Amino acid sequence: MSIAPPQALVDELAALGPVGRRRAATSAASMIAADVSVSAPVVDPVPVVLDAEAWEEISTGLIQRARLLDALYADLYGPRTVLGTDVAPVGDLLRDPAYLRAAVGIPSRGAHHLFAMTSTLTRGADGTWVVLEDSVDVPGGAGTALEMRRVLSRCAPTLYRTTPLRRLHPFFDAVRTGLHHRTRTDGRAGRTVVLTDDADDPLRAFDHSWLANLLGAPVVSAGDLRTGSGTLALRLPGLESDPGDAVDAIIRLLPSPLLDPLDLGPTPLGGVTGLVEAARCGDVEVFNPFGAGLLENPALRAALPDLCRQILHEDLQLRPAGPTAGGDPAPGSAATTDAAAPPASAAAERAGWLSLDPDGGDELVERPVRIRLLVIASEDGFDVLPGGVAHTDDEGPEALKDVWVAVPETSALPGGPGEDPPGSELPEATAASAPRGVLSAYPAMTRSIGSDLFWFGRYLERVDSTARLLRTVLDTSNDLGSERGRTARVAQSVLLRAVTDVTTTYPGFLALDPHDPEAVRTEITSLLTDLGRPGSLAQSYAALAHTTRTLRDLISDDVWPVIARMRERLRTLAGPETPPLEEGLTDIVDGCLTLSGAVADSMPRNFGWDLTEAGRKIERTMGLLALLRAALGRRRTRAAEVRIAGAVAAITESGASYRRSYHAAVQSELLVELLLSDVTLPRSIAFQLDRLHATLDRLPEVTPSPELRAPLTALRSRIASWAPRDLLRPAEDAGGADTSDGAPTALLEETDAAIASLRELATAIENRYFRPSESTSLWGVDDV
Repeated sequence: MSIAPPQALVDELAALGPVGRRRAATSAASMIAADVSVSAPVVDPVPVVLDAEAWEEISTGLIQRARLLDALYADLYGPRTVLGTDVAPVGDLLRDPAYLRAAVGIPSRGAHHLFAMTSTLTRGADGTWVVLEDSVDVPGGAGTALEMRRVLSRCAPTLYRTTPLRRLHPFFDAVRTGLHHRTRTDGRAGRTVVLTDDADDPLRAFDHSWLANLLGAPVVSAGDLRTGSGTLALRLPGLESDPGDAVDAIIRLLPSPLLDPLDLGPTPLGGVTGLVEAARCGDVEVFNPFGAGLLENPALRAALPDLCRQILHEDLQLRPAGPTAGGDPAPGSAATTDAAAPPASAAAERAGWLSLDPDGGDELVERPVRIRLLVIASEDGFDVLPGGVAHTDDEGPEALKDVWVAVPETSALPGGPGEDPPGSELPEATAASAPRGVLSAYPAMTRSIGSDLFWFGRYLERVDSTARLLRTVLDTSNDLGSERGRTARVAQSVLLRAVTDVTTTYPGFLALDPHDPEAVRTEITSLLTDLGRPGSLAQSYAALAHTTRTLRDLISDDVWPVIARMRERLRTLAGPETPPLEEGLTDIVDGCLTLSGAVADSMPRNFGWDLTEAGRKIERTMGLLALLRAALGRRRTRAAEVRIAGAVAAITESGASYRRSYHAAVQSELLVELLLSDVTLPRSIAFQLDRLHATLDRLPEVTPSPELRAPLTALRSRIASWAPRDLLRPAEDAGGADTSDGAPTALLEETDAAIASLRELATAIENRYFRPSESTSLWGVDDV
């Protein structure tokens, strides 16, 4: 049996033609890969369209299923009367490790225990819908559904003009309102957080952060929460805890056994000690509740038809699938002998949906699919997200398909369809003004989020400065390599060794001949592509991408294509057909500029912004000081210094300012004076220190923090005392120092002391706001 899509959609697919359909599929896959930071999936732009009649059958059945599972949870973790009947698979349930006895008797504030579940369905050839599985312990799918809708609306916009379909965002608006009313406490808005730890799984992290974003709740990890006297609170940045940091509800997206090492056993993530007790005291509600994974038991799923009649006194509308359709009912269970269950042969022969040919043919074919749909509790009961993601389910490569729910013809929008284009993700009617009495919830800033924001700023600056340094050194080395004199050789050697000193990738250029083109190229390639080498561009980028993923709900969606393009460019630099390194580095610099602009234009100017700015300014100042030390810390011939200083001016983008300020060739003393004193130059040391001072003044403090002020005060005083000519004057007595590579100057010792002050300041910020045990994020290595 095939499912006929709307004729208008069929006509539009024909108008697109094979080339247009393939182009849409490729573009959608690329966009998903960019947004989610995963390898490109196979995407089928031909949607699965559910008409009003099919949607009514599915949604009614899923809501009944949610009611049944909710009632089962209440009984299994309450009076447990169902275990005394001959319907439930008692032995299977009691043996299931997902049955958490510590969760028995925990109360629920609302009318329902379950908050969300995800069900996977398929349609048989006889037209019946069957459920393959339910995900109750850790449901998901919201982010993936929205991403599919978004990318396909951009890659195949003409398809959306053919079919009026239900929008997705109004569903979450209603859920958010219901959650608000359920969690409000003592006349104040309740605080809800989303607990997850999927940093190593980009797809799940993307899905979970999207859900948090739609519900207006911050994403936290187990280390961000603490319990005490039966209450749960956020660990806020700083040594003192804000009295208003209580948490009223947790939407947990971690498996139940990983939540509380005290009552549920040791966990690899540490968990939140005392969370079960806090929930039992009623001061915090956990969604979904502890032990909800028991509802996924295969034997229980097979027994649902009989349990539904016993508990709800209704016939189960959506039956469990037979073994040949992907289900796995227990042998001898009630479901296997239920006369009303569809025969296995009918379940095995499934309906086909219009799809692209997996073998590359030009004609559309029919393929069976699995549809994942999300059910979430609302004020009035349960509602089903009117859309989802379908996966083709046959011998061909699995493809993702968007799921549309068509609007019935009798429910046309007021004013005609032209006023609300089918492709837009806007509410179906003009939104009413916010109801009176709505309470605003204050934003959350946890210690781990603060730490990640601080290191995000540092990593972004590190990638940018490393790419600029390597690009300029490559350009200058290409220029100097064509010269034969001693001046060019000295300048080239100094600049290459400066790369090693600034990036701390020792031994690097210090251990090879800087005039051997092959050795130089090999070392630079390693700096670009060696992920396991601390200080390399690849390692810094990996740290940036990792930290960015942990901040997905705080940073604009526009950053993900930029991150993906940078990743792909670094991959090509390590590939067999390597493009010119200079071209690749330019693309990385452009990516950093775009990323900086996207963050600057979208990030609220709050505590998080100040932490990011502090990280960027500290990192940039350290990089500038390290560059001046490595390139200009020893005096050489005037001709060589002109070449070296010119490269430093290019790296710091100060060449134009220098030419406007000094009508002379680039000289080391004048360049250092410009970088130390020009507060209008965005890449000068003076500019960084001014901005850093202003940022520290905005950081919240319950009591004065001399440990934050002292390092910066000492640093500014030291740098203010520097006189460039004295700083760069060769030492009269080198004290036995090696002068074969130029005479040492006071700049060497002074910059070392200045960098030490910056490290002290960075440590003070981390200790003050993130506590010592969280002073660095997963990749946080202060290697510059």
